Amino acid sequence: MIPRQARPTRSPSIDDQRSVEQMQLCESRFGQTMDLSQATVSHSNLGGAGPDGGPETLVYSGVFHVHEQVIDLVVSATSPYTPNLLNANGGVLHNGLHGGFGVINVACDGSVDLLFTFVDQATGAATTPPPFLFTWFDSDHGMAHESRESITANGFSSYHITDMSSLDIVEVGEGLSELALAEGEGSATFTSTMRGGKVDNPTTPLHLTRLQADRTLALLFTGKSSFSVTLSETGYANPQGRNFYFSGTSALICPDDARCTSFQCPENFTRRMDAEFRVCTAKPCAEVDLENCCYADA
Repeated sequence: MIPRQARPTRSPSIDDQRSVEQMQLCESRFGQTMDLSQATVSHSNLGGAGPDGGPETLVYSGVFHVHEQVIDLVVSATSPYTPNLLNANGGVLHNGLHGGFGVINVACDGSVDLLFTFVDQATGAATTPPPFLFTWFDSDHGMAHESRESITANGFSSYHITDMSSLDIVEVGEGLSELALAEGEGSATFTSTMRGGKVDNPTTPLHLTRLQADRTLALLFTGKSSFSVTLSETGYANPQGRNFYFSGTSALICPDDARCTSFQCPENFTRRMDAEFRVCTAKPCAEVDLENCCYADA
């Protein structure tokens, strides 16, 4: 008798809130989720394009704090990389961090293959963090009818988009099969289908309007010290650059925390400038959050 082939173990799905809770994917207070809000950029020379010299990498320091281990994220280009070269105040100067988002600038009508690798900050050795979310935002394109923005992601175990998502999905090989996802080898291309502009860009990963959520993609990675992504911009009417925004956890998967933007500061107090990134102790924000959210007027 020929034994029946064992079915692959089903990959945990971030469509399932119970799986999200079991993996503690939203528990940022434990330091075991990918958090760019507290990270810094310690080196910026992606693909040798500058502005720094030295290794041709973009390094986000302190994206994980797991027990006593601090983990950095190192981004390297495995194909030629061209940022926007027309704007002296743009291009590679956008690479880094902005408002809790990681940012990578890519020239239009081009693409770049990127490798994201997690390393131990103390030793520089590759390391595997706990299961984590990696979210891409603002997947839209320019006014030209032919323009498109696409993200090809490899090595994920699950993905999530909204029911009304504006992203078109094309499977790479068998990259969305049950077996591929169970083995952490998910692979697909996610392409914009809607136009957009700066006015509808998200301002924080922790809060998304319905429109912003429909242009957002969340990926789950398990048991990975590295993964690869291809970013592409095609069909733009004018030469320019586009910024790709990403983070770890986001409001697409995790409950929207009560933030200081919802706190009404009393008379003679002013709301703090970074209120949109400050999370209240109480839900909703209450008097206990006064010093966190406001400062006394001089």
